[in-house]
Amino acid sequence: MHRFPIRLVPVVIAALALSILATATPAHAAPGFWITPAVPGYGAIHVWPHEVSLPSPHASYKAVFYITQAIAKPSKPNPELGRVARMLNIFTVERVPFRHLHFVVVVDGGSIPAIVDNRAYQARFHHPNPNAKLIALLAKDGVTFRVCGVALAGWGFHPQEVLREVGIAPTGPSTLILYENRGYALVPF
Repeated sequence: MHRFPIRLVPVVIAALALSILATATPAHAAPGFWITPAVPGYGAIHVWPHEVSLPSPHASYKAVFYITQAIAKPSKPNPELGRVARMLNIFTVERVPFRHLHFVVVVDGGSIPAIVDNRAYQARFHHPNPNAKLIALLAKDGVTFRVCGVALAGWGFHPQEVLREVGIAPTGPSTLILYENRGYALVPF
């Protein structure tokens, strides 16, 4: 059994706590209170003075995010993808270079529609895919995307309908096992 690196526990706990507390930008926030330094417009963060459990810009970080949440509103981006953007923003504000961030997103279950192209999404939900831009931005910053092939078939989508940034894996759980065996920390949302 692969063990989670204990030194990353404070970073992951702080990041998850922030992602839970900062899921939306309050209307009363002063300009500049919320920032999105790595992924413009997504995953807003606020930096507090004297924060603890900060990532080192000299270390490398490996995480695999397991995204399974169904989209509540087809016209809005999947909030779990926004949380991945938030992780990039958190590490970027602490000056961790993208080359030190090895993030993988495994999309499964109810989140499958997030990774299909606009044509397939429009046919199913009568709206362009609001996740396509965010996935492209995350991929540009080095995030790797994988989708569960079994769930993709279960939703009735076809490989040619998957966004070009996303690779099709046999299953979501088998992909998690592979990455965890390579030392990636599992971050379930």
